[in-house]
Amino acid sequence: MSRADKKLGKWLNNPPTDAPKAEVLAIIRRFFPGQYEQKSGSHIVIQDDRLIGIPDYGPRGDFDIPIKGGQRVKGYYLKKLALTIKLLEEIKEWKEKT
Repeated sequence: MSRADKKLGKWLNNPPTDAPKAEVLAIIRRFFPGQYEQKSGSHIVIQDDRLIGIPDYGPRGDFDIPIKGGQRVKGYYLKKLALTIKLLEEIKEWKEKT
């Protein structure tokens, strides 16, 4: 199990109060290469076509991760990111089976 997988497991089951922006960006780069944009330090926008039409995501399959004080990400958004990655992995597994 990789470090990223361990971190995602923690974020999913018992997210910390917050995490450093650099740590979150490392996870985003691994799971969403080229699918994110950092908006002037205040938030990160992730867009993935597989999320189109799924409730809680934008019409283009996008979602935001706000950066608190330009340096940290709150636990709620860590959990949302972990849930999104888990959802995309489940979609991939389901498509492979069918």
